[in-house]
Amino acid sequence: MARGDVDPDASADLSPVIGADPLDLRLSLASIVHWADSTGVRRDVMARVAFPIDDMGMFLVVNQLSYNGAMRPVDLSLALGMTPTNMSKIVGRLVQAGLTVRVAAPDDDRGVLVALTDEGRRIGERIMSTAETNMQALLADWSPAEIDELRRMMARLARVHRRDR
Repeated sequence: MARGDVDPDASADLSPVIGADPLDLRLSLASIVHWADSTGVRRDVMARVAFPIDDMGMFLVVNQLSYNGAMRPVDLSLALGMTPTNMSKIVGRLVQAGLTVRVAAPDDDRGVLVALTDEGRRIGERIMSTAETNMQALLADWSPAEIDELRRMMARLARVHRRDR
């Protein structure tokens, strides 16, 4: 925004709506999600795993499939906040690159799943290894008991989230 667009008479509250309580779960969760979802973190992982194509959408799909296994294109669209049309194009590029394949859904005569190829799985394994290395670095000064408690609480939160979807 150009400086000329500033209202000289405006009195705006510049503080966040949420308080500065370091133990506020909303603030903590938002901070972690925004960090993990940042372009910088994603680009770093892409570089570290030698992702073969400079295409963030393709990387995100391989990442999702690495965590979840084969998925319906519509579920990939919802998970990544993309339109079905865009997802179709991304999946097409992944198939062309040899990283994914479309397969028949075993529980639906008309359904299609997107699955990783052997090469896609090798990249997925590198993504998972990088995620593990990053997590170990983040928690390097935590005790084993603290890490175990974090694992149990995060797994519990994830179970509640999955149940309530």
